[in-house]
Amino acid sequence: MVRLIRRSVLRTLGYAAPGVAAGLFEKALLTPDKVRRCDQPLPGSESASFRIPYGNGWLAAWSWGDGPTVLLLHGWGSGAASLGVFVGPLLERGFRVVAFDAPAHGQSDGTRTNMVDYAGAVLQVGRAVGPLHGVVAHSFGAPAAALATRHGLQPERMVMMAPPQNIIDLSMEVGELLGFPRHVCELMGQRLAERLRIDWEELATDRLVEGLEAPLLVVHDRDDRTVPWTHGATIADAARDGELLSTEGLGHSDIKTDPDVQRHVLDFVTGKASSMGGASAASSRRVASEDERVEEDAGEQDREDEPRNKVDPQRPRLAVSGGQPRRQ
Repeated sequence: MVRLIRRSVLRTLGYAAPGVAAGLFEKALLTPDKVRRCDQPLPGSESASFRIPYGNGWLAAWSWGDGPTVLLLHGWGSGAASLGVFVGPLLERGFRVVAFDAPAHGQSDGTRTNMVDYAGAVLQVGRAVGPLHGVVAHSFGAPAAALATRHGLQPERMVMMAPPQNIIDLSMEVGELLGFPRHVCELMGQRLAERLRIDWEELATDRLVEGLEAPLLVVHDRDDRTVPWTHGATIADAARDGELLSTEGLGHSDIKTDPDVQRHVLDFVTGKASSMGGASAASSRRVASEDERVEEDAGEQDREDEPRNKVDPQRPRLAVSGGQPRRQ
């Protein structure tokens, strides 16, 4: 009931005072929830922690081990600890691991942030801890990483999990879900673009990775209700050397902690030639070609009434392609 009342109030405000409503939407959109519980505790976080100056404050960061450096980038409203599950396995493979809380997230300073701000923080951390062997980014961390590569970040390998293809399009959807009329959402986007001096189309992740020299692995779940699977497929297709790893039944967040996904990500970062070729004998799920998935999907088009998150154990949970679907 409260949500319906709030939506009604925001919708009315949007027609009565669109400028005011656009300001409220921008504030809500750019203010992450800093008290959100993270998924995994960071190992030895106290002894490994350090700070990096950025803007008018500090970025909270952590570093473990020695060797080639892999940078972990978390998504919106989360924190470095959400990717803590990768720290131990990367250390075992001889890497140094660095993670940090994005501006206005976790223990880092700030109350609001945006994609450009996050990308600037990635560049700052990259300069402080680089050179980088790899970057592993989830959700909102992916476009920030892609933008950073356009301004000097040069990882040897990059992984994007559940990456959004176009931030502004998702923002419009969020605004409408909150109750703001479409014209208010568009006004907010115009104002924000003018203030940041950006073109939203140029900041689309698929556009940003077109010039990426490093091999790119995109991991995306077909049941992701936060960022649709088509976003990841488009990004992988746009990259010069892109791979798409499709999963099912993991959604937007659990994709980070799935053992099979972790194994593929680790193999890709390590540079194993066989990492995209198939699953190990110990894996409980097999890796299928995208052609197999396309044939399977064709036989399921009439089953639209089934729940999206219902997963048949006989169906492949992982599917690998070289950036499918391809552009015609």
